[in-house]
Amino acid sequence: MPVLKKEILELYQEHGFLTHLYIKIKLKICPFIKMETFFPKKAKIVDLGCGNGLFPNILKLKSPDREIFGFDLDEKKIRAAKKTQKERPRITFQKRNIIEMDDLEGDVFSLIDVLYLISPDKQEIILKKSYSTLNEGGFLIIKEMDTKPSWKYLWNLIQETVAVKIIGLTLGGKFYFKSREEYLKILTDLGFKVSPVRLDKGYWYPHIIYVCEKLL
Repeated sequence: MPVLKKEILELYQEHGFLTHLYIKIKLKICPFIKMETFFPKKAKIVDLGCGNGLFPNILKLKSPDREIFGFDLDEKKIRAAKKTQKERPRITFQKRNIIEMDDLEGDVFSLIDVLYLISPDKQEIILKKSYSTLNEGGFLIIKEMDTKPSWKYLWNLIQETVAVKIIGLTLGGKFYFKSREEYLKILTDLGFKVSPVRLDKGYWYPHIIYVCEKLL
């Protein structure tokens, strides 16, 4: 077993079989390791919609110099995330509604598979707040599912329907997936310099990441 995967699973060893299984599946179907490389090794990172803390924990394990704050509306997931903190410094999880947050501060904000569960009007609020409160020269990093190729998009749609609407793994009711072109327009109109990167090679899912720089 790769060292990082072993370290991650050890953080969640007290969480029970289902959580352990969920973590194993997520590590297999999502390019977390590649995603981590887009983040600076030393920075204040705010993960908006952190869930059970999986990606913030990966960021911290890959570079202890990172200061990481994870926020999520789901109290159950925040409790799970807090159990992984142990005695490690500079990683914190807190239950908060990211739509209502006006005190954001950091070098990097991240939204990892979050926006597709939020209505367009609330997405706009989050993105505008992210831009206005982000430190100059900072980054907003968004990971979402693209709408192309269509077969990967449809496969993902089926999986999300089961996970969200049937099993209830994530808070949400409707899906609001956007195309690459839609995200580029929205983000550039806000003032970001956007670099989209496809991360779906070798995956059945249309993973894509948007690295958005707030210009000086």
